Amino acid sequence: MSLTSSRPLSIVIMTYNEESNIERCLKSVARLGDEVLILDSYSTDRTVEIARKLGARVEQYPFDSYADQRRRLIQLAKHDWILILDADEYLSEELKNSISKESGNNSFDAFTSNRRNKIGTKWLNHGSWYPDKKIRMFDRRKISVAGYDIHETLVPISDVKIGHLTGDLMHHGDENIDARFQKINRYSTRAADGLYKQDVRSSLLKILVKPLSRFISVYFFRLGFLDGYYGYVVAKSEAQYVWLREVKLWEKWEEKKGENGNR
Repeated sequence: MSLTSSRPLSIVIMTYNEESNIERCLKSVARLGDEVLILDSYSTDRTVEIARKLGARVEQYPFDSYADQRRRLIQLAKHDWILILDADEYLSEELKNSISKESGNNSFDAFTSNRRNKIGTKWLNHGSWYPDKKIRMFDRRKISVAGYDIHETLVPISDVKIGHLTGDLMHHGDENIDARFQKINRYSTRAADGLYKQDVRSSLLKILVKPLSRFISVYFFRLGFLDGYYGYVVAKSEAQYVWLREVKLWEKWEEKKGENGNR
């Protein structure tokens, strides 16, 4: 029986090799929605087995991009009202209760929630990692997926009234510092590819200024320094991500220039 019986709700999750996370995620949404849907990119571990055992409907589709896969996930849902999660996220009890409470509220077309991020054993309370407010519950007729690859976002289509859910969406972001820097290397490559396809160019000025600007914003203006050592690590890693994205984008255009010059 759903705790949100006043308005049918589909809980949707995108997965690939998430056997270490998916059980925690699914148990946090138990009895909350009218269906739990997983769109899996052909995991090679026990992700699908665990998800089906816990009652989720599993569909599979080869991964091409985060944005396109997220659009498929939303469209595959049975109901128009969607709660979208990542497999390494789970609901706090306060957020779960807030979702149940607001499920019958017809005054809004979408709801934001705060996401609390973790690196290693440290939950961060400042910087760009908290409150990290995002739209996560919404009427899919009023929201679209925009942006490129890893920077896709859920955006209102028009005249959308947005409320806010209390409580935190808990996110196990990075297992440790090594995992953090491996991730930004992968993500910066995909981001550079996405920008290149949109005909966006980098420059020496962007390479010099943007990383420094990101560090100052996250560490000082958004009070990342209050999170101590890990606050610095996150601010530094975000600056490193921006630097890698820009130099990789610059390299792509240089390679194209060289190819054109050799014709």
